[in-house]
Amino acid sequence: MITVAGLPSAVTVQPVTAAVGSTANLTFVSTTALAAECFQGVASVFSSYSSLALQAKGSSGTETQGYGMEVVLENPSFTPTKTYLPVVNIATDGGIAVTSEDDYVDGTLTITDPMTSSNNYTGTMEIKGHGNTTWAMPKKPYKVKLDSKAKLMGMHSEKNWVLLANYDDKTMLRDAVASYISNMTRLPWAPASYFVEMTMNGQYMGVYQLIESVDIDSNRVDIADSDASTDPTQDGYLMEIDHTLGDTFNWTTPHGLPVGSHDPDPPTDAQEAYIQPLVNNAEATFFASNASDATAGWRSKWTEASVVDWFLVNELMGNHDANGESEYFYKDVGDVPFVAGPIWDFDISSGNDDYGAIQDPSVAWVSTQHAWYAALFKNDPTFQAAVKTEWAAMRSQVSGLPDYIDTSSATLAQAANNNYQRWPNLYQRVWPNPEAAGSYSGEVTYLKQWINSRISYMDKTYGN
Repeated sequence: MITVAGLPSAVTVQPVTAAVGSTANLTFVSTTALAAECFQGVASVFSSYSSLALQAKGSSGTETQGYGMEVVLENPSFTPTKTYLPVVNIATDGGIAVTSEDDYVDGTLTITDPMTSSNNYTGTMEIKGHGNTTWAMPKKPYKVKLDSKAKLMGMHSEKNWVLLANYDDKTMLRDAVASYISNMTRLPWAPASYFVEMTMNGQYMGVYQLIESVDIDSNRVDIADSDASTDPTQDGYLMEIDHTLGDTFNWTTPHGLPVGSHDPDPPTDAQEAYIQPLVNNAEATFFASNASDATAGWRSKWTEASVVDWFLVNELMGNHDANGESEYFYKDVGDVPFVAGPIWDFDISSGNDDYGAIQDPSVAWVSTQHAWYAALFKNDPTFQAAVKTEWAAMRSQVSGLPDYIDTSSATLAQAANNNYQRWPNLYQRVWPNPEAAGSYSGEVTYLKQWINSRISYMDKTYGN
């Protein structure tokens, strides 16, 4: 007789009997309580493991073997009967699975838009995994490199695109809302995106956000892209602050921020020797006693509008990662200032955060958690004045945020229903959710309530 010990209480299995040398099937039966039991939202996990003991008892004795059982909130056999969003189909050559963030797999990308046939597209491409923490989640994000530039869904023509999974953001809207806010400001560019439903090698994968990646391009980060130049002063530099140190060349600045060269990647020795001291010197101006000086302070190394507006977008959104993670800044050719931005990575924002103080919409965040901005507020009283001026300039547009969320969520309603049959996690707190509303509309309501409270905080703090 074969029995199993160590199962979660919501799982049962009937013992089976088999003759020596034969096989037997164990059938595990679960109730919906299994998900609630396994996913309590108290640890950084996206799946739950149980250590099981399989015991075989017979006339010659007893033997026990250890096994693991993984619980993942997904339903890979689900196929939707209705899809109203454009459908992106990824077909890898030979049906090869995409399992790496480093190695591309060849394939074909096809877009079918039931509403606008001019958006239909088919082209060859390469695909690999994308993200840091998000790559560990059951619903995976991907990076796509087309063989030829294309205007996917009417967005500007480019080769490089990202398919965001938004597994941990159950509204699937936070990155789109951040771009919407960024476009209210003077920041030169924010990633455009389009929601789609995706299949991969014939399997339905859920709702994805097809979004422009952060790259040097005339329609994205519009600076010189001349990596082959022998003169490092004639190159543009797109820099990234990120503790994962994913770029080939990176270092820790004197004030403790991990900075890497996103493009060029890798830089030449001459480019490394040129850009590192420039970044370090630009950082130093935030901490200097003369930080507010118009000619010697931080405004001599940075464009004021970008520093102010990057702060406002991230502070309004309560972006947990705006403390030295997934942040970009860049510099064009020659003796020109650095530009903060573009914005990126807002899934852990707007209250979707169970491990940071910014879960509370009424607390300061970027101004206290980001070393550069904490220094600015301390060393330059004119910075807060500039923030207040820009908040007043964009405030009337900010009032439209709840309507934008309502319109966007209504567009996603049918697709969200499909998505959460494929990935049934609405009733569970998966990292880093502080709550589980139990419905898509409930998640949207939570987001709107948090945003409305945050707007009130911003008015109180930066209103005139």
